[in-house]
Amino acid sequence: MILELAVNLWMFACASVGSIYGLLHFFKPHRPMYLQLITCGVFCMMYSRLLYVVFHTALGEIWGGFDIGLLGIAGSFLFFTSASYGQIDALADDGSEKFRLTRIIALTGPVILICLYIVFFMVVPFVKVQIPVGLLTIVSLPCAYYAMKHLIIYDVEDGIIRSLRFYNTLILAYTILIQLELLAIYIWNEPMYIAISVCIGIVSLLILPVVKGGVDKWTK
Repeated sequence: MILELAVNLWMFACASVGSIYGLLHFFKPHRPMYLQLITCGVFCMMYSRLLYVVFHTALGEIWGGFDIGLLGIAGSFLFFTSASYGQIDALADDGSEKFRLTRIIALTGPVILICLYIVFFMVVPFVKVQIPVGLLTIVSLPCAYYAMKHLIIYDVEDGIIRSLRFYNTLILAYTILIQLELLAIYIWNEPMYIAISVCIGIVSLLILPVVKGGVDKWTK
């Protein structure tokens, strides 16, 4: 459908701008690996949308079960998780008992995604769709967990966590929006699909400038 092509072109364009921004600003000597991992995540967002544009142009349709575009989305989740877990989490959480409640509350992020997948599973009765979306949901769970955790955890001395809260809000929103996008596609709710796609494009535009602003605050 023309609508699917148009919204994927929009998301591709937004993620492309974000990717170029990241390449120009973060792939330089002495720049934190944290920023480079996040740039790779945005690049995966761009890659997945490019594939959907190509699929639609060549085949006349996009969705129908497993496809390489879903791997691009999964890749974005993995890079965002790697950035949060590998680069930031040890600074915020020393593993002590005082952060136990924070770890428990942070589970609400994954729980939201699981609930959305249950809804998807109930309203979309096609196994060839349920399985790949289920696997994508599993990959997204750690991403949502660390985004939620770093959104609510106590700040460390240098203000690192506080400066990245808007970024983590965007990442948490991204994980939720992807679930809602898939639901909107398979039940074919056109207004919902358009609104969610616009939001995903805006998120992909904002991620890297927002995280750069946050990192600049605690690296000065």
